[in-house]
Amino acid sequence: MATRLTRPLVVLAGDPAIRPDGLERELLRDGFQVAEALDLSELPARPALVVVTCDPATADCQSIVAEFDAARQAGAQVVVLLAGGTPEHLIHAAEAGADEAVLLPAERDHLLARLRARLISPRVMAHGPGLHDLRLFQVLQAVAIELHRDDMLHALVRGLSRTLGVRAACLLHTGENSTGRLVAASDAPKIRDAETDLRRWPEATLALRSGESVLIGEVAGHPAFVRPEDWPAILLPPPDLHSAAALPLAPLGRTIGTLVLRTMAHESPITPGHLAFAELAVAAVARLLETDDRRGAITRRQANAAHVDPLTGCGTLDALDRRIREEFERSRRYDVSFALVLLDVDDMRTINDRLGRDGGHRVLADLGRLLQRELRAPDFVARYGGEEFLLLLPETNLEGARQSVMRIREQLAASGLGDLQLGVRCELTAGIAVYPHADVHKPEDLFAQVEMALQAGKHQEHDRIGSAA
Repeated sequence: MATRLTRPLVVLAGDPAIRPDGLERELLRDGFQVAEALDLSELPARPALVVVTCDPATADCQSIVAEFDAARQAGAQVVVLLAGGTPEHLIHAAEAGADEAVLLPAERDHLLARLRARLISPRVMAHGPGLHDLRLFQVLQAVAIELHRDDMLHALVRGLSRTLGVRAACLLHTGENSTGRLVAASDAPKIRDAETDLRRWPEATLALRSGESVLIGEVAGHPAFVRPEDWPAILLPPPDLHSAAALPLAPLGRTIGTLVLRTMAHESPITPGHLAFAELAVAAVARLLETDDRRGAITRRQANAAHVDPLTGCGTLDALDRRIREEFERSRRYDVSFALVLLDVDDMRTINDRLGRDGGHRVLADLGRLLQRELRAPDFVARYGGEEFLLLLPETNLEGARQSVMRIREQLAASGLGDLQLGVRCELTAGIAVYPHADVHKPEDLFAQVEMALQAGKHQEHDRIGSAA
């Protein structure tokens, strides 16, 4: 039976009106469970951390902290966020039993770092995984000094294998493909980028489908590992495989691969504590990869400063041509997909007639800024024509591209651009082309495909999103 990993639980309590904005979202983004404690007498079972927000001017914070005595006895830490308090209130909170107290307002990144440090401290690790946080620091330190993504993943695999005493591997793959790239393996350290059939990695497939970490304590007889008698031997897992686990690797919220942990018959099985430790490491590495992606995006934007459309702030056709060629070669090399999305502003002539040429320019400028805000760091947007924009979405399939279009439309409506003055609306028709594609043999072929997809979208009455067949 596959066991889903229980992530460390953070309970938010106290007055939500004075809680720092975005706190719950950032904790969820870092891979922690988050729950709200409306009734302080009924906390969720076994929280790792309780974050209490209160205002000393209107509430007895000492009494509130005291109500979490049972949580502290169970191993949880209690952090108090004091709005409008004084240093003396920090002392009172400590006297009441708080592990830490913070005066609000506090700098957001600093506050989040302090909470994350609490979550991987020895006390919380004893409450959950049972491994000292120094080991986690050592693993992440080895990852952080590397400059390239694949080298970072190699360091992660080596560190987890050595720390946990398991066999570790990292696979890069996308949901629609049956093959992936084995970029690192602890028992084959010379492997850098080898094609592999994902049927050899059932635990990775489970993690990919569920989007969550899985633990299989006993591989023998597990449905995911049962194979027909005529199954090719090359696709079978090792015959002495004992336990297995897989964790999704999802920087920027999109799964690009999985980290696999395995032990053999003569080795100790993987435990929930091992897996919890590995998940903290993977979540931290995903954030490092995000930072690396964003740093690269900033560098590209600076390098392309001379290739920016002055009206919309998006890329020019020259910049777009270079980025598509780069992504085309990357897709062929690493066997990953990417999508092109061509967006057209419907009935732009009417918008210009009603709002004037200057008003139409303002609509395009606002739309260009909206597109740049909504895209991920690795994505690219260029002005393709008068009222057309082309989006380049790396490692994205057809469904992912459709979701991007729907999200942009939602933000367009929420921004006020969806309903302009003088009875006109700003609406978008989209065409999508995804590579690899049977009719695309060179980058230039993609433009014809996405333009045909846009024309197909204009003939639809439902969602007005066409796709290259």
